[in-house]
Amino acid sequence: MIGFDKHGSGDRGVIVLNDWIGDASTNWDDARQYLDHEHFTWVFADLRGYGRSRGQSGRFSVTEAAADVLAMAGSLGWHRFSVVGHSMSSLVALHLAQHHADAIERAVVLTPPPPHGFRADEATIKALRDVAYGDDAKRLSMLQFICGDRLSQTWKRFKAERWRACADVEAVAEYVFMFARDGLPDPAAKIQMPLLAITGEQDSEPMRKDAVTAVLRPISADALVVPLVNSGHYPMQEAPPLVATLLERFLLGHDLSGTQ
Repeated sequence: MIGFDKHGSGDRGVIVLNDWIGDASTNWDDARQYLDHEHFTWVFADLRGYGRSRGQSGRFSVTEAAADVLAMAGSLGWHRFSVVGHSMSSLVALHLAQHHADAIERAVVLTPPPPHGFRADEATIKALRDVAYGDDAKRLSMLQFICGDRLSQTWKRFKAERWRACADVEAVAEYVFMFARDGLPDPAAKIQMPLLAITGEQDSEPMRKDAVTAVLRPISADALVVPLVNSGHYPMQEAPPLVATLLERFLLGHDLSGTQ
């Protein structure tokens, strides 16, 4: 079973997943202190090969990750819960929302890739996998590409060091296929439950509001897309109290106006 860290004692269960560049602790510790632990129980889960799930081999695919989430929820005695994905794990959250509506109450995706993946060519995929097998300097260059000069070199060094420390090299390399090439197994399958997407408008164009709205609306007519104007690819680290507020209000079914 994949590893996790549980916080809170509320009756609303939420499973939060990690991205390609770091485990759940790396990405969510800044926001976690602002989350409501009275009404929610938050489970910060690590996909295979990351954090508390290091050493777990597998196919490193969307369907495998979704099955792992459901198995973990079952071990907690959770029959219904909400799921939060970030970047590549947004695909896992979307897949769960598409095909396991009986288990998923609400779904949130932060800076999601397109449901069909980025459709990268072989040269790009090779370059991304080379980053996985490369040294910290190569990973720092990837963070520079993603974040530009908006965030400090100290922050980017922290991310590169944590990435190295918390993730198995093989897993980092294999997950590339999930978001760069394959996307969802059934990218056109509909989502019926409430769906929130949080975008960073300083992120790359395919993960900004207009692009995300265009690819999500065909599968979720009522998808709510909330842009954060001054955030990039890591809203939970760049604007932690705001992201915590957006998550809680959406998961409780409250109006999100005034929080963008």
